[in-house]
Amino acid sequence: MGILKDHLDQACDARLAGELTYSIKEAYRFLGELIDSTPVLKNNPEMRKTFGHLRQALVDVALRLVLEDSAMKTEVQMVSAANNRKNGYTYTMIEAKGAIISPVKTRTPKTMPKKALHRSLASIKNKQFDLFTTQEDLNERYDSDTPPFILLTYGGKNYHLEFVQLGLPNVDSQKWIEKVDIFNAPRLVTSLAEEQATQKKLDLSLTELSEELLRRETNGTRAF
Repeated sequence: MGILKDHLDQACDARLAGELTYSIKEAYRFLGELIDSTPVLKNNPEMRKTFGHLRQALVDVALRLVLEDSAMKTEVQMVSAANNRKNGYTYTMIEAKGAIISPVKTRTPKTMPKKALHRSLASIKNKQFDLFTTQEDLNERYDSDTPPFILLTYGGKNYHLEFVQLGLPNVDSQKWIEKVDIFNAPRLVTSLAEEQATQKKLDLSLTELSEELLRRETNGTRAF
């Protein structure tokens, strides 16, 4: 039906999809290089259980750094989960022009991450839309003051990135209203110098993060 795609094209920054995809691809690239270059990760099967925690931390940091370094107007926050505050669990919430976005890893491109549906009160707004919603209805209900809640889903087998999508979830039916594949979304940059500066900052920050996480993991004080 093109409801979400039209909304992304008309109400969101043209650079958004490319920046989101770039962030996640960089996090996965770094994870792969980290595993290959770290004997304690590569050679110890029992350490494989830490890969998912590392991936999530790297994705969260990459999204924050890339979006903050971009020329887009965005706000990235770490929000405490209402139903899991005792364990200190947090998740990333991105406020951008025309959308409130939360990233979540899923098993397959079609998987609905049900636990992520209620991450924001904004998600409740989505329940009024279905496959028969028109673009006019979407524009009438959603504007810059009341953006839709969108899930940024990503994943792949054996910790290799195979898909990145933006999806508009229906909270009541726990199904997708629509999903848009952004895996090949181009990154729109204004200059090579800016791109290189972001890359350098990203590499430095992800290196520092991974070193700290690995140190705590090997010391038995997990910080994921």
